[in-house]
Amino acid sequence: MRSLNAYEEVKLKITEDVVRGRFLMGKALPAEKVLSKEFQVSVGTLRKAVDELVAEGVVIRRQGIGTFIVEHNLKRLLYYFFHVVRHDAKKKFHPQVVLETFDSGYASAEEASKLAIKDGSPVWRIVNLLQLDGRCVMVDQITLDKKRFKKLSKEEFIHREGSIYQLYQMQHGQVVIRTSERLRASHASKRFADFLGVKPESAVLIIRRIALNIKDEPIEWRVSTLNTKQHEYFSELVV
Repeated sequence: MRSLNAYEEVKLKITEDVVRGRFLMGKALPAEKVLSKEFQVSVGTLRKAVDELVAEGVVIRRQGIGTFIVEHNLKRLLYYFFHVVRHDAKKKFHPQVVLETFDSGYASAEEASKLAIKDGSPVWRIVNLLQLDGRCVMVDQITLDKKRFKKLSKEEFIHREGSIYQLYQMQHGQVVIRTSERLRASHASKRFADFLGVKPESAVLIIRRIALNIKDEPIEWRVSTLNTKQHEYFSELVV
């Protein structure tokens, strides 16, 4: 693993302070001069670290007010990481995530490769149903390395407050900074077709996503199956 340079170390320290609860989600960071003195770096180095955290969606600047830690709430989960909207995009919806299964097992070759762990390592496997307007529109198959989530339980997962990523961050110290994903067209299996309310072999979109931390280490491997009949996946590039 490569070593971090000065501004990357500052990024990591700020992120770790969020995990420890020093910097609370939704609250402002201390002033730049205060943080640069604490971390023993120049204001320029600190600003570069914060600029990257802004670009990565970890913090947000509010003109004339300050820099605030972004919350991993359900709205951000849907729009920042998962980009799912109705075709008309103007109608309101009420999102809900429902747990289907929560099991333990051993990593397949693909899961091990995506999570950078040994083949056969203990993993959690979770299937979630994302519902909009009371209908399931996406099925998530989630795989987690048990070493990172030793104390995770079905009860904790079901009764979590906030999003899944917020659970990772606040209860297990695993902070998702960005995702890397690939999309492909496919056909729904019978099981997933039943979840999505479509006929078997109906066309669906498959989203294969790795969630990474600030060191680009994989935290979560997720395969999502989206019914695109009334909903679509979108992505925006900001330059």
